Amino acid sequence: MPWANDSDLANYIFLMQRQDVSLPSSTEYILVRFTLVGVGLSIVGSLLSVFLVCYVPIRSDALFSICNMCIALISAQLAFAGAENAFPQKVLCKISTASLHYLFLAVHFWSLAYSMHLILKVFGSSVELFRVLHGKRSRRRFVLVMIGWVAPMVIVATTAVLAGDGYGDYRLCWLSVQNGSRWAFIGPVCATTGINMLVLLIVCIVQVKHDIRKSLPVSSRIKNVLVAIMTHLPVSNVTWLLGLIPVKYIFFQYLFVVFNASQGMFIFVLHMMCSGQILSMLRRRMNTGALGEDGKGKNEEELSKSGSTGNTQSEEMEVEGLGMKTFQGGKNAA
Repeated sequence: MPWANDSDLANYIFLMQRQDVSLPSSTEYILVRFTLVGVGLSIVGSLLSVFLVCYVPIRSDALFSICNMCIALISAQLAFAGAENAFPQKVLCKISTASLHYLFLAVHFWSLAYSMHLILKVFGSSVELFRVLHGKRSRRRFVLVMIGWVAPMVIVATTAVLAGDGYGDYRLCWLSVQNGSRWAFIGPVCATTGINMLVLLIVCIVQVKHDIRKSLPVSSRIKNVLVAIMTHLPVSNVTWLLGLIPVKYIFFQYLFVVFNASQGMFIFVLHMMCSGQILSMLRRRMNTGALGEDGKGKNEEELSKSGSTGNTQSEEMEVEGLGMKTFQGGKNAA
């Protein structure tokens, strides 16, 4: 029996399900409430992350990607919450479907852009393909914008043209399972997440190599790897793969809703606020008012150095948290 949306607010699980499913009313009620609370927390966390990026003058490509990812996430979750009003109208339902499709894809493609930034920092000077962008901020930003905002637009437009009148399921205002258009979302999500997982693995490998060079004990190595995973996991979107698990394994559906509906808060708490470098820059930024004009100017000049690019060994490459510091440490050690 196909699952139709009869709730006050749809829950997250239908976004990644490969077939129509039905849920017990009690389970659906809990998932809807988890979604409501999670979306609220996520929007607050995303807004705080955007504010933090704007408040601390760090001209980092990574934070540029994170900021755009949070903007896409805020827009997607607001559109998700507002999609309930679109069901009675076929045209509005198609517009809602296109909006959700584009914005949630943008979240994943900005996550991919962030991973591409990390790879560029590791291999930028050694791989010819990346060497073209290494040290060219405008080129890098152009590529990141093309990945984060333009690529999803191409996918959505192509899907809408191919699906025609079948674009948008009237029961959910989401991509239909019957005509296969939902794979226009699931496919790119799986592809981008797979790349992000590979980059996360590289982060862990570089972390271990760096710790071995420093002759750290095994306990410290394990701790550092876990911290690197913790700081990068919220922006890698790996938890979205939980949505591929059949709905009969309801425990994983709870995990999927909790982790992904609250993604913005996890990004703020685990990725932003757990970064010692970001917190250090934030403290320095807050202290500029107490230093007077001379001190303020000097401090802002030092902060602006975090925006240096290319082969310069700058603080900008350490603001990602432990994992990004490891990249830089590994390169220096080499």
